[in-house]
Amino acid sequence: MTKILITTSAGRSMSAWEQQLGNTAILISTTRMLKEHILDAEISTTLQLSESFCKKQGIKSLHDEVFWKGGYIRTPASFMDLLRCSLWAFLRRFLRLDIGILVRGKRLREYALTDVVLDLAGDTYSSDSVGWIHLLICSAELLSARLLGKPVICFAVSPGPFYPRLILLLARFTLNRATLITTREQLSNEYLQEIGVKKELLVTTACPAFLFEPASQERAKEILLHEGIDKSDRPLVGVTLAGYNLYSYHTWGIPPTFKDLSSYAPAVKYLLDELKANVILIPHVYRTNQWTGEYIHGPDYVILQHLYQLVDGDKYNGRLKLMDGMYSASEVKSVIGQFDLFVAGRLHAGIAALSQAVPTVLLAYGRKHYGVAKLLNQERYVCTGRDPEETTSVVRDAWENREEIRKSLQGRLVRVKELANLNFEIVKDIVTHNGLSQT
Repeated sequence: MTKILITTSAGRSMSAWEQQLGNTAILISTTRMLKEHILDAEISTTLQLSESFCKKQGIKSLHDEVFWKGGYIRTPASFMDLLRCSLWAFLRRFLRLDIGILVRGKRLREYALTDVVLDLAGDTYSSDSVGWIHLLICSAELLSARLLGKPVICFAVSPGPFYPRLILLLARFTLNRATLITTREQLSNEYLQEIGVKKELLVTTACPAFLFEPASQERAKEILLHEGIDKSDRPLVGVTLAGYNLYSYHTWGIPPTFKDLSSYAPAVKYLLDELKANVILIPHVYRTNQWTGEYIHGPDYVILQHLYQLVDGDKYNGRLKLMDGMYSASEVKSVIGQFDLFVAGRLHAGIAALSQAVPTVLLAYGRKHYGVAKLLNQERYVCTGRDPEETTSVVRDAWENREEIRKSLQGRLVRVKELANLNFEIVKDIVTHNGLSQT
């Protein structure tokens, strides 16, 4: 049995990853592909997932407060573990002593029993996203696993930016001690080299979400009908936005003001007034009712509600709709696959479109958007969203060249999916060769 432990630097609260449809796409495609490449794989994770999700995906979520308690409590515990692992490694290396009592506690036992650790930090291992406390915790835990002789792969990441300099030094120290780092686009590879991460540790692949399977077209049609949308009434355009697109207040929650939405309203009005399109506003993140465990609407829905009101959506007689139902990641991806054009404020909503050769405009709040666009030869269709005229111009350009874009994506996706699959070939190779190096 090959034991694989999946960790991450964020999303530690119960069902946090399930609420993020992009994260769900990564996790489901990752577990599926690991089992295809490593037939005896037994996958566990420190992510706090629901029992129903774990049962369906065939993984084990390590439900214990030691894996999810708050940062201020967890930080000293993580550093105490790091100290014990350092002492254990020193005694083993120089005195040939294996003092097992040092490797105690549930977290360290899990590390000790695993064959490989995959850190699905994505872009969350950065000072811009999770904050310095989580960076300290993540670094301590990854270093602990390495001291125990376990191969650690930073898996399909777009890390950074790291600031101030103390955070950069911490990131460089930790990442240089990983067994391998696969970046999901070349710009992240270059960035890590710039901050001093060893080139030989870096391999450019692509995001596993490119391999995520959508639900059937029949299911997509059912959802559209349920939302009052006629699939045959074209053009059909999708739009999603997140708090990070509101550049004055970068947040994954509900921002204190929605004034920045005025930058996006002209592009939506172009779609409605000039193209006479049917525009669907799609939330890509939900929240969970703490009492029932059911999905409820989250910040994306609130932001899109305000966008609807800003463009006076009622006057379009149903041609502007906010998706009201809550669906699985595969169902939402299948809906996105029906669009003639997609405008994506969330990167993984964009990947859901691009992976199905849907012409897509990425609204970039970070370097990773440009990296993914470059991977697909779509740099022309990325903008920050800050300039209303630029955003509208890029959307218009994408619409006018949609057939050329679709053909280009169809050709390029063959290679991109090969790169996404490379992540799993690498894991298999490392497991087969016993971690390449256990020191």
